[in-house]
Amino acid sequence: MNIKGSKKKNQVLSVNIFEQQESIAKAEAIKAELKASTWHELETKGKFDKNDKLSFVSDDMLILGCDIGSETHYVRAIDTRGRELSKSAFGISNTAEGFESMLDWSTKLAAENDKK
Repeated sequence: MNIKGSKKKNQVLSVNIFEQQESIAKAEAIKAELKASTWHELETKGKFDKNDKLSFVSDDMLILGCDIGSETHYVRAIDTRGRELSKSAFGISNTAEGFESMLDWSTKLAAENDKK
């Protein structure tokens, strides 16, 4: 009889509690230092050329893109090189609670990937 070793389908992944606590602490520090700006706010004299935009973006930034819908919005996260950091789009409702859930999701993602 030939018995092959196989993994159980319902295996539970063990998570280091200290890693979780460290990730939560990083997320809280990121949340405390958050600032948001639009391109319009950063423009000077109505012009903001491509080089100014590129110099504004740094390697430690998490970039969020949002596809806006009437009731549900979808957010993805990338780094400065365009690598996707989220496994899939994060759907949020068009409410304050939806925005708060996106904020929590993005700060957790930023902490996991050492972004500010």
